[in-house]
Amino acid sequence: MGIRNDSLRGWEYGEYVERDVVLPIGDRTTTGCTIIIILLFLGDSVMNRRNLIKSLTGAGIGSLVAVGKLFGSDSKGNLQRSTCFLTPQETQGPYYFDPNLLRQDVRQDTGTSAIKTGVPLALTFTVINSSCTPVPNVLVDIWHCDKDGLYSGYAGQPGGISTIGQNFLRGTQLTDANGMCSFTTIYPGWYPGRVTHIHFKVRLSSTTYVTSQFAFPDNINTLVYNTSLYLGRGQNSLTNATDSVFQNSSPEHEIITITTNSSTGGYDGAFTIGINAPTGVNDPIDQPDGYLLKQNYPNPFNPTTTISYHLANASDVKLIIYDVFGREILTLVDAKQPAGTYEVLFDGSTLSSGFYYYKLIAGNVIEAKEMLLVK
Repeated sequence: MGIRNDSLRGWEYGEYVERDVVLPIGDRTTTGCTIIIILLFLGDSVMNRRNLIKSLTGAGIGSLVAVGKLFGSDSKGNLQRSTCFLTPQETQGPYYFDPNLLRQDVRQDTGTSAIKTGVPLALTFTVINSSCTPVPNVLVDIWHCDKDGLYSGYAGQPGGISTIGQNFLRGTQLTDANGMCSFTTIYPGWYPGRVTHIHFKVRLSSTTYVTSQFAFPDNINTLVYNTSLYLGRGQNSLTNATDSVFQNSSPEHEIITITTNSSTGGYDGAFTIGINAPTGVNDPIDQPDGYLLKQNYPNPFNPTTTISYHLANASDVKLIIYDVFGREILTLVDAKQPAGTYEVLFDGSTLSSGFYYYKLIAGNVIEAKEMLLVK
Protein backbone atom coordinates (compact mmCIF):
# COMPACT_ATOMS: atom_id res chain seq x y z
CA MET A 1 0.00 0.00 0.00
CA GLY A 2 1.31 3.45 -0.88
CA ILE A 3 0.22 6.98 -1.73
CA ARG A 4 -0.40 7.63 -5.43
CA ASN A 5 2.54 9.66 -6.74
CA ASP A 6 0.45 12.43 -8.27
CA SER A 7 -1.98 12.81 -5.35
CA LEU A 8 -0.35 16.03 -4.16
CA ARG A 9 0.26 17.77 -7.47
CA GLY A 10 -1.69 20.71 -8.80
CA TRP A 11 -2.68 22.54 -5.62
CA GLU A 12 -2.67 26.27 -5.98
CA TYR A 13 -1.23 29.03 -3.87
CA GLY A 14 -3.44 30.97 -1.48
CA GLU A 15 -5.99 28.25 -0.76
CA TYR A 16 -6.96 26.02 2.08
CA VAL A 17 -6.93 22.52 0.63
CA GLU A 18 -8.41 19.32 1.99
CA ARG A 19 -7.79 16.17 -0.03
CA ASP A 20 -8.46 12.51 0.42
CA VAL A 21 -5.32 10.55 -0.35
CA VAL A 22 -5.93 7.75 -2.85
CA LEU A 23 -4.50 4.44 -1.68
CA PRO A 24 -4.17 1.50 -4.11
CA ILE A 25 -5.36 -1.81 -2.71
CA GLY A 26 -4.87 -4.76 -5.05
CA ASP A 27 -6.35 -3.85 -8.44
CA ARG A 28 -8.58 -1.05 -7.15
CA THR A 29 -8.18 2.27 -5.37
CA THR A 30 -9.98 3.66 -2.38
CA THR A 31 -10.00 6.96 -0.60
CA GLY A 32 -8.18 6.80 2.68
CA CYS A 33 -7.05 9.39 5.18
CA THR A 34 -7.73 13.09 4.65
CA ILE A 35 -4.84 15.53 4.70
CA ILE A 36 -4.96 19.29 5.09
CA ILE A 37 -2.47 21.68 3.56
CA ILE A 38 -2.43 25.44 3.94
CA LEU A 39 -0.59 27.14 1.07
CA LEU A 40 0.49 30.58 2.09
CA PHE A 41 1.21 32.49 -1.09
CA LEU A 42 -1.50 34.15 -3.14
CA GLY A 43 -1.40 33.08 -6.79
CA ASP A 44 -4.17 35.23 -8.29
CA SER A 45 -3.14 38.39 -10.09
CA VAL A 46 -6.37 40.17 -9.16
CA MET A 47 -8.28 40.49 -5.91
CA ASN A 48 -10.55 37.49 -5.55
CA ARG A 49 -13.71 37.36 -3.52
CA ARG A 50 -12.02 35.79 -0.54
CA ASN A 51 -9.60 38.71 -0.38
CA LEU A 52 -12.50 41.14 -0.63
CA ILE A 53 -14.08 39.54 2.43
CA LYS A 54 -10.74 39.94 4.19
CA SER A 55 -10.60 43.60 3.24
CA LEU A 56 -14.15 44.16 4.48
CA THR A 57 -13.49 42.56 7.84
CA GLY A 58 -9.85 43.44 8.31
CA ALA A 59 -9.12 39.78 9.08
CA GLY A 60 -8.42 36.52 7.32
CA ILE A 61 -10.63 33.49 7.05
CA GLY A 62 -10.18 31.42 10.17
CA SER A 63 -12.14 28.31 9.34
CA LEU A 64 -12.02 25.24 7.16
CA VAL A 65 -14.86 23.40 5.50
CA ALA A 66 -16.09 20.13 6.90
CA VAL A 67 -15.23 17.38 4.46
CA GLY A 68 -16.14 13.80 3.84
CA LYS A 69 -14.73 11.74 0.99
CA LEU A 70 -14.43 12.96 -2.59
CA PHE A 71 -15.85 10.86 -5.38
CA GLY A 72 -16.89 11.26 -9.00
CA SER A 73 -17.60 9.26 -12.15
CA ASP A 74 -15.73 7.15 -14.64
CA SER A 75 -13.46 8.72 -17.25
CA LYS A 76 -16.29 8.63 -19.80
CA GLY A 77 -18.51 10.78 -17.62
CA ASN A 78 -20.86 7.92 -16.66
CA LEU A 79 -22.09 7.82 -13.08
CA GLN A 80 -20.67 4.75 -11.35
CA ARG A 81 -22.21 4.23 -7.94
CA SER A 82 -19.73 1.50 -7.04
CA THR A 83 -16.63 3.33 -8.33
CA CYS A 84 -17.05 6.96 -7.33
CA PHE A 85 -13.71 8.72 -7.50
CA LEU A 86 -11.89 11.78 -6.30
CA THR A 87 -11.78 14.58 -8.87
CA PRO A 88 -8.11 15.57 -8.95
CA GLN A 89 -7.26 19.11 -8.00
CA GLU A 90 -5.15 20.98 -10.55
CA THR A 91 -3.66 24.46 -10.64
CA GLN A 92 -5.94 27.27 -11.77
CA GLY A 93 -3.03 28.59 -13.83
CA PRO A 94 -1.99 32.21 -14.35
CA TYR A 95 -5.09 33.38 -16.21
CA TYR A 96 -7.91 33.13 -13.68
CA PHE A 97 -10.13 35.98 -12.63
CA ASP A 98 -13.80 36.08 -11.71
CA PRO A 99 -15.72 38.38 -14.08
CA ASN A 100 -18.93 37.91 -12.05
CA LEU A 101 -20.76 36.74 -15.17
CA LEU A 102 -23.67 34.39 -14.61
CA ARG A 103 -24.21 33.27 -18.18
CA GLN A 104 -24.68 30.14 -20.22
CA ASP A 105 -23.15 31.43 -23.47
CA VAL A 106 -19.58 32.53 -22.75
CA ARG A 107 -18.47 33.43 -26.27
CA GLN A 108 -19.12 37.16 -26.08
CA ASP A 109 -16.90 39.87 -24.68
CA THR A 110 -19.39 42.08 -22.86
CA GLY A 111 -17.32 45.23 -23.33
CA THR A 112 -17.00 45.12 -27.12
CA SER A 113 -19.92 42.76 -27.89
CA ALA A 114 -17.51 40.77 -30.09
CA ILE A 115 -18.28 37.06 -30.26
CA LYS A 116 -15.43 34.58 -30.42
CA THR A 117 -15.50 32.28 -33.44
CA GLY A 118 -14.47 28.65 -33.49
CA VAL A 119 -15.81 25.13 -33.75
CA PRO A 120 -19.01 25.07 -31.63
CA LEU A 121 -18.75 23.27 -28.31
CA ALA A 122 -21.71 22.53 -26.01
CA LEU A 123 -20.56 21.59 -22.50
CA THR A 124 -22.65 19.75 -19.92
CA PHE A 125 -21.40 19.33 -16.35
CA THR A 126 -22.84 17.01 -13.73
CA VAL A 127 -21.79 17.56 -10.11
CA ILE A 128 -22.22 14.66 -7.69
CA ASN A 129 -21.39 13.97 -4.05
CA SER A 130 -19.82 11.02 -2.25
CA SER A 131 -22.96 8.93 -2.74
CA CYS A 132 -23.00 9.73 -6.47
CA THR A 133 -26.09 11.85 -5.79
CA PRO A 134 -26.46 15.00 -7.92
CA VAL A 135 -25.62 18.21 -6.05
CA PRO A 136 -27.92 21.16 -6.84
CA ASN A 137 -27.26 24.86 -6.30
CA VAL A 138 -23.48 24.85 -6.55
CA LEU A 139 -21.61 27.20 -8.86
CA VAL A 140 -19.52 25.98 -11.77
CA ASP A 141 -17.01 28.43 -13.28
CA ILE A 142 -15.21 27.82 -16.57
CA TRP A 143 -12.48 29.75 -18.40
CA HIS A 144 -10.34 28.87 -21.39
CA CYS A 145 -8.42 30.31 -24.32
CA ASP A 146 -9.84 31.14 -27.74
CA LYS A 147 -8.94 29.41 -31.01
CA ASP A 148 -5.69 31.42 -31.18
CA GLY A 149 -4.60 30.55 -27.65
CA LEU A 150 -5.61 33.88 -26.07
CA TYR A 151 -7.18 34.24 -22.62
CA SER A 152 -9.27 37.29 -21.82
CA GLY A 153 -8.19 39.85 -19.24
CA TYR A 154 -4.41 39.60 -19.47
CA ALA A 155 -1.40 41.16 -21.18
CA GLY A 156 1.47 39.12 -22.61
CA GLN A 157 -0.68 36.71 -24.62
CA PRO A 158 0.77 34.78 -27.61
CA GLY A 159 2.02 37.23 -30.22
CA GLY A 160 2.38 39.98 -27.60
CA ILE A 161 -1.36 40.63 -27.59
CA SER A 162 -3.08 42.23 -24.58
CA THR A 163 -6.68 41.35 -23.73
CA ILE A 164 -6.89 43.47 -20.57
CA GLY A 165 -10.45 44.67 -20.01
CA GLN A 166 -12.03 41.79 -21.91
CA ASN A 167 -13.97 38.84 -20.48
CA PHE A 168 -14.67 36.43 -23.35
CA LEU A 169 -14.81 32.68 -22.70
CA ARG A 170 -15.51 33.02 -18.99
CA GLY A 171 -18.73 32.37 -17.12
CA THR A 172 -20.59 30.82 -14.21
CA GLN A 173 -23.67 28.63 -14.00
CA LEU A 174 -25.70 27.22 -11.11
CA THR A 175 -26.43 23.49 -11.06
CA ASP A 176 -30.08 22.49 -11.27
CA ALA A 177 -32.00 19.88 -9.28
CA ASN A 178 -30.18 17.17 -11.24
CA GLY A 179 -26.78 18.62 -10.40
CA MET A 180 -26.34 19.73 -14.00
CA CYS A 181 -25.44 22.92 -15.82
CA SER A 182 -24.36 23.73 -19.37
CA PHE A 183 -22.30 26.22 -21.35
CA THR A 184 -22.18 27.27 -24.98
CA THR A 185 -18.62 27.97 -26.06
CA ILE A 186 -16.03 27.15 -28.75
CA TYR A 187 -13.41 24.44 -28.94
CA PRO A 188 -10.28 25.87 -27.29
CA GLY A 189 -7.07 26.46 -29.17
CA TRP A 190 -3.66 25.93 -27.64
CA TYR A 191 -0.72 28.03 -26.52
CA PRO A 192 2.97 27.17 -26.14
CA GLY A 193 3.73 24.77 -23.30
CA ARG A 194 0.24 23.32 -22.82
CA VAL A 195 -2.09 20.86 -24.48
CA THR A 196 -5.77 21.75 -25.11
CA HIS A 197 -7.72 22.11 -21.84
CA ILE A 198 -10.50 23.95 -20.01
CA HIS A 199 -10.25 25.18 -16.43
CA PHE A 200 -13.14 24.90 -13.98
CA LYS A 201 -14.05 25.59 -10.38
CA VAL A 202 -16.94 24.21 -8.37
CA ARG A 203 -17.69 26.57 -5.52
CA LEU A 204 -19.31 25.17 -2.42
CA SER A 205 -19.31 28.39 -0.40
CA SER A 206 -17.65 31.76 -0.37
CA THR A 207 -14.34 30.27 0.75
CA THR A 208 -14.21 26.77 -0.71
CA TYR A 209 -13.53 25.52 -4.23
CA VAL A 210 -12.77 22.41 -6.15
CA THR A 211 -10.39 23.65 -8.84
CA SER A 212 -9.20 21.55 -11.77
CA GLN A 213 -8.84 21.17 -15.53
CA PHE A 214 -9.90 18.63 -18.13
CA ALA A 215 -8.22 17.56 -21.36
CA PHE A 216 -9.66 16.67 -24.77
CA PRO A 217 -9.01 13.43 -26.67
CA ASP A 218 -5.88 13.77 -28.78
CA ASN A 219 -7.60 12.53 -31.94
CA ILE A 220 -10.32 15.20 -31.64
CA ASN A 221 -7.68 17.90 -31.17
CA THR A 222 -6.05 16.78 -34.40
CA LEU A 223 -9.35 16.92 -36.29
CA VAL A 224 -10.25 20.37 -34.98
CA TYR A 225 -6.85 21.89 -35.67
CA ASN A 226 -7.06 20.73 -39.28
CA THR A 227 -10.17 22.86 -39.84
CA SER A 228 -9.88 26.22 -41.59
CA LEU A 229 -10.63 28.24 -38.45
CA TYR A 230 -7.64 26.77 -36.60
CA LEU A 231 -5.09 26.42 -39.42
CA GLY A 232 -3.41 29.67 -38.41
CA ARG A 233 -1.81 27.95 -35.42
CA GLY A 234 -1.75 24.47 -36.85
CA GLN A 235 -1.19 21.34 -34.81
CA ASN A 236 0.17 21.37 -31.28
CA SER A 237 3.35 19.35 -30.86
CA LEU A 238 2.24 18.41 -27.33
CA THR A 239 -0.18 15.60 -26.53
CA ASN A 240 -1.96 14.70 -23.32
CA ALA A 241 0.87 12.28 -22.53
CA THR A 242 3.57 14.95 -22.89
CA ASP A 243 1.61 17.74 -21.17
CA SER A 244 3.08 18.93 -17.87
CA VAL A 245 -0.27 18.65 -16.06
CA PHE A 246 -2.03 15.59 -17.49
CA GLN A 247 1.01 13.40 -18.26
CA ASN A 248 -1.14 10.66 -19.75
CA SER A 249 -2.79 10.02 -23.12
CA SER A 250 -6.09 9.51 -21.29
CA PRO A 251 -5.66 11.16 -17.88
CA GLU A 252 -7.78 9.44 -15.25
CA HIS A 253 -10.91 11.44 -14.41
CA GLU A 254 -9.54 14.45 -16.30
CA ILE A 255 -10.65 13.92 -19.90
CA ILE A 256 -13.97 15.02 -21.33
CA THR A 257 -16.28 12.76 -23.31
CA ILE A 258 -16.72 14.24 -26.79
CA THR A 259 -19.37 13.45 -29.41
CA THR A 260 -20.05 15.11 -32.76
CA ASN A 261 -23.08 17.35 -33.17
CA SER A 262 -24.42 17.26 -36.73
CA SER A 263 -26.75 20.20 -36.08
CA THR A 264 -24.03 22.66 -35.09
CA GLY A 265 -21.15 21.14 -37.02
CA GLY A 266 -19.24 21.03 -33.75
CA TYR A 267 -19.07 18.89 -30.65
CA ASP A 268 -20.91 18.11 -27.43
CA GLY A 269 -18.89 17.49 -24.29
CA ALA A 270 -19.95 15.81 -21.03
CA PHE A 271 -17.95 15.90 -17.81
CA THR A 272 -18.83 14.70 -14.30
CA ILE A 273 -17.24 16.23 -11.21
CA GLY A 274 -17.17 14.52 -7.82
CA ILE A 275 -17.06 16.85 -4.83
CA ASN A 276 -17.55 16.96 -1.09
CA ALA A 277 -21.22 17.71 -0.60
CA PRO A 278 -21.34 21.28 0.72
CA THR A 279 -22.05 21.50 4.43
CA GLY A 280 -21.09 25.16 4.75
CA VAL A 281 -18.16 26.84 6.36
CA ASN A 282 -17.49 25.74 9.92
CA ASP A 283 -17.46 29.19 11.41
CA PRO A 284 -16.98 29.05 15.17
CA ILE A 285 -20.31 28.91 16.94
CA ASP A 286 -19.14 31.61 19.31
CA GLN A 287 -17.72 34.66 17.58
CA PRO A 288 -15.63 37.13 19.63
CA ASP A 289 -17.68 38.26 22.62
CA GLY A 290 -20.57 35.98 21.55
CA TYR A 291 -21.44 37.88 18.37
CA LEU A 292 -22.54 35.85 15.35
CA LEU A 293 -23.32 36.69 11.71
CA LYS A 294 -25.13 33.85 9.97
CA GLN A 295 -25.22 32.90 6.30
CA ASN A 296 -28.18 34.47 4.56
CA TYR A 297 -31.10 32.21 3.69
CA PRO A 298 -32.00 31.31 1.03
CA ASN A 299 -28.71 31.55 -0.84
CA PRO A 300 -28.69 31.86 -3.84
CA PHE A 301 -31.82 34.02 -3.71
CA ASN A 302 -34.28 35.88 -5.95
CA PRO A 303 -35.12 38.57 -5.08
CA THR A 304 -35.29 38.48 -1.27
CA THR A 305 -33.23 36.80 1.44
CA THR A 306 -32.97 36.99 5.22
CA ILE A 307 -29.80 37.97 7.08
CA SER A 308 -29.59 36.93 10.73
CA TYR A 309 -27.17 37.98 13.44
CA HIS A 310 -26.79 37.73 17.20
CA LEU A 311 -25.61 40.43 19.60
CA ALA A 312 -24.15 39.42 22.95
CA ASN A 313 -24.51 42.95 24.31
CA ALA A 314 -26.24 46.21 23.46
CA SER A 315 -24.26 47.66 20.56
CA ASP A 316 -24.14 50.31 17.88
CA VAL A 317 -24.93 48.18 14.83
CA LYS A 318 -24.45 48.65 11.12
CA LEU A 319 -25.41 46.07 8.48
CA ILE A 320 -24.11 47.12 5.06
CA ILE A 321 -24.41 45.61 1.55
CA TYR A 322 -21.47 45.81 -0.90
CA ASP A 323 -20.96 44.84 -4.53
CA VAL A 324 -18.06 42.68 -5.77
CA PHE A 325 -15.84 45.75 -6.12
CA GLY A 326 -16.27 46.64 -2.46
CA ARG A 327 -18.56 49.59 -3.18
CA GLU A 328 -21.28 50.27 -0.63
CA ILE A 329 -24.74 49.57 -2.08
CA LEU A 330 -27.11 49.90 0.86
CA THR A 331 -27.17 50.21 4.64
CA LEU A 332 -29.83 47.90 6.06
CA VAL A 333 -29.29 48.70 9.74
CA ASP A 334 -27.76 51.74 11.44
CA ALA A 335 -28.97 51.85 15.03
CA LYS A 336 -28.20 51.00 18.64
CA GLN A 337 -29.72 47.60 19.42
CA PRO A 338 -30.03 45.61 22.66
CA ALA A 339 -28.58 42.12 23.03
CA GLY A 340 -30.50 39.47 21.14
CA THR A 341 -31.00 37.77 17.76
CA TYR A 342 -32.15 39.76 14.74
CA GLU A 343 -33.42 38.97 11.25
CA VAL A 344 -33.27 41.52 8.44
CA LEU A 345 -34.94 41.07 5.04
CA PHE A 346 -32.85 42.14 2.06
CA ASP A 347 -34.62 42.86 -1.24
CA GLY A 348 -32.43 42.72 -4.35
CA SER A 349 -35.19 43.54 -6.83
CA THR A 350 -33.38 46.60 -8.18
CA LEU A 351 -29.99 44.86 -8.48
CA SER A 352 -28.58 42.72 -11.26
CA SER A 353 -27.63 39.07 -10.82
CA GLY A 354 -24.28 38.49 -9.21
CA PHE A 355 -22.34 38.27 -5.97
CA TYR A 356 -22.83 40.70 -3.12
CA TYR A 357 -21.46 40.97 0.40
CA TYR A 358 -22.99 41.92 3.71
CA LYS A 359 -20.96 43.25 6.62
CA LEU A 360 -21.97 43.45 10.26
CA ILE A 361 -20.30 46.07 12.46
CA ALA A 362 -21.26 45.70 16.11
CA GLY A 363 -19.05 47.37 18.67
CA ASN A 364 -15.53 46.10 18.01
CA VAL A 365 -16.75 43.10 15.99
CA ILE A 366 -16.69 43.14 12.19
CA GLU A 367 -17.87 40.13 10.15
CA ALA A 368 -18.68 39.77 6.44
CA LYS A 369 -20.19 37.07 4.24
CA GLU A 370 -20.97 36.49 0.56
CA MET A 371 -24.37 35.97 -1.09
CA LEU A 372 -25.55 35.33 -4.64
CA LEU A 373 -28.50 36.95 -6.39
CA VAL A 374 -29.74 34.90 -9.37
CA LYS A 375 -32.57 36.32 -11.47
